[in-house]
Amino acid sequence: MLLLEQLINGICTGAIYALFAVGFGIVFSTMQILNLAQGVYATYGAMITYFVLDESGLPFWLAAILGVIGAGLVAVLVDQVAFEPLRRRGVQLLGAVIASIGMWIALREVLSIATEATPVGFPPGTAPRGQISIGPIDVLQTQVLAVVCAVVVISAVYFLLHRTNVGSAIRAVGFDKRSAQITGISPQAMIIGAAMLSGAVTGLAGILMAGGQSFNFNLGDALLLQGFAAVVIGGMGDVRGSAIGGLFIGVVQTLSASYISASYQDAITFGLVLVVLLWRPTGLLGSADFQRA
Repeated sequence: MLLLEQLINGICTGAIYALFAVGFGIVFSTMQILNLAQGVYATYGAMITYFVLDESGLPFWLAAILGVIGAGLVAVLVDQVAFEPLRRRGVQLLGAVIASIGMWIALREVLSIATEATPVGFPPGTAPRGQISIGPIDVLQTQVLAVVCAVVVISAVYFLLHRTNVGSAIRAVGFDKRSAQITGISPQAMIIGAAMLSGAVTGLAGILMAGGQSFNFNLGDALLLQGFAAVVIGGMGDVRGSAIGGLFIGVVQTLSASYISASYQDAITFGLVLVVLLWRPTGLLGSADFQRA
């Protein structure tokens, strides 16, 4: 029974990691940017939802939608302020990484000032906090919500990228921007759209992570490490791989904390990342050129 409970807990946690990893992977596959500010989008999604709930009294689902949109807009702002000038000058990966670190620190400080660096939480009675019985096991409503959101959103993102003209255009820009432009595609519009999509998905992960617990301006930092590990395991730029990697990380973390020690869960998780990199440097479903989405 304990094993089944921990497996369910791991899948629920992994669903949040999977959402974050998908957002992370969209940026890398379309812009070739290792964006270390990605975790901040998760924090902004949760914080905007918190402020809307606290100030306006709107229902949770509406506040969450505003949080998701807000996180997407923050991602577009970061892209246009930090990354677009670098793209115009032809600066490569290292410059973008340094720029993303700068945006990460700056945006985190804004939230630190706005909250006076104190923990906050969704007001009582707003976010789902009850339990649902699945057979003999009780599961938190927030956990069920995380799994449902992950399945729906990741499926929608995969459909968008692989079954629509917009998705084809985004992937074409990620593959070769100049060739895409020759065919009439606007690279700038596709990059802004990809940034918005990435930020929105990551913001949703942050809202689900915040759930019914208190959180602060560092919320996205832990997600950044786990999400990056999920992307590496699953394969850079592959939505399916990122989702599988996130679930894998969540289950491994939960089981190692339960059956070995919580002190070793990060060591075990990142040790497995190293093993995967040695076995398959491109990840489980990644391609050698890192161009798929």
